[in-house]
Amino acid sequence: MDLQTSLLIIAPPEVQAFAAPILQQFAPSSCMQGPAHITLFYPFVPLEEVDPTVEKLNTICLQIQPLHLNLNRYGRFDTTHYLAPSNPEPILELHRLLLSTFPEYPPYEGQHGPELVPHLTLTQMESKAEADQISLPPVPSFSFTVHQLHLYIGPEEGNTPWIPHSIIPLAKEA
Repeated sequence: MDLQTSLLIIAPPEVQAFAAPILQQFAPSSCMQGPAHITLFYPFVPLEEVDPTVEKLNTICLQIQPLHLNLNRYGRFDTTHYLAPSNPEPILELHRLLLSTFPEYPPYEGQHGPELVPHLTLTQMESKAEADQISLPPVPSFSFTVHQLHLYIGPEEGNTPWIPHSIIPLAKEA
């Protein structure tokens, strides 16, 4: 089994409670089985580079202030619906900073362009026609502060859950 890594922002419990039933209904076989999240890097470093990468991330992230986010709108890719932040810039700034340290890991291997689109996936359908049929609940508004990042490990394919490897703290708020 080929294992991969991913660097994530894990959504807080109230977002998990909202997202979990939607994910179970509309994305039960998504490739990453785990908590609702915003992906910063996937795929990320090879397994043999995890420990030195976590050390580097710990050093860098202690200089980064916590991120204040508000997920309050829906967005969509062709076959995927997602929750999006009202202001993606804090996530983009964090991603750009980390990408300058890890340039060999563009978002989704560069398949969707050079810039990350911050989102929390809610549905993942096989076709655009299937995605067109989905009716989501009224758009919520979740405000929260991100104090840490999470490095997860899991299989490239299949329904085996991904597991947390490391929690990387951001700087304490001033």
